[in-house]
Amino acid sequence: GISLETRAPFLDHELVEFVARLPYGLKLRGLTMKHLLKKAVRPMLPRGIASRPKKGFGIPVARWIKGPLKDLALDLLSAGRISQEGFFQPRAINRLMEDHIEGRADNRKKLWTLLMFEMWLKRWGSRPGLH
Repeated sequence: GISLETRAPFLDHELVEFVARLPYGLKLRGLTMKHLLKKAVRPMLPRGIASRPKKGFGIPVARWIKGPLKDLALDLLSAGRISQEGFFQPRAINRLMEDHIEGRADNRKKLWTLLMFEMWLKRWGSRPGLH
């Protein structure tokens, strides 16, 4: 699924360099990853949080494409734009949008990926050497 991840505290170069020098046995215990991290933060967290399974934080992309992002999606994924760029088949993308908006299919993952590509292309695609 689509998720949101934040790891800014772990990007500190001194922390990264320190952890890189640690033996694997401290970082990985059996199949338990992040052993040292979990052990270090356990006293600061509510009971059981450090040992619970990974839990995602999904964003409501399917609803956004049908609602507040609909106009943006229709613009960025319009047949004219897609045809002019030449990367994708306009009819196929139009079908993905129509099926999603009409509720015939949940195409959020494909549409989100296409939207991110189109936004990237709009921002960076006009640079020399990218086409």
